[in-house]
Amino acid sequence: MKVFHTSPQKIETITRFGTFGDCLFFSADVYVMTASGSHVVYSLELDDSKVISASKLYDEAIVSEIAALFDCDEEQAESLLDASESEWDFDCDADKSWKLQALRGECAKKMGFDACEDEDEQGTVYIVPMSGREADLIETK
Repeated sequence: MKVFHTSPQKIETITRFGTFGDCLFFSADVYVMTASGSHVVYSLELDDSKVISASKLYDEAIVSEIAALFDCDEEQAESLLDASESEWDFDCDADKSWKLQALRGECAKKMGFDACEDEDEQGTVYIVPMSGREADLIETK
């Protein structure tokens, strides 16, 4: 499947630092970033068999990290990881929500997948860990 990412600037290198770690967010449709006067659109080919739904995510270390981040027990942290509970039902701000999405992408990678299919305020989103995969991004005109 072909998915799209919109960036406010050209992507040269992707690192594991920042709000989303090394994850980029993709959509099945091209979208426009209204907050930026200019943008660059990239496409990426994903193999459907290498995409895991957030509902199937699990990793003990990531669950522990989520429990610490949201100050909740392990069971609640598992529910946050697999998106069966909303982070907005907890003491959550945008930074925590973005960190949770990055952890879902990291979990997908640890489980041997290329991407995590998730939902956000825009609808279906594909969270893709991209460190070392810059060449896979195709600039779309």
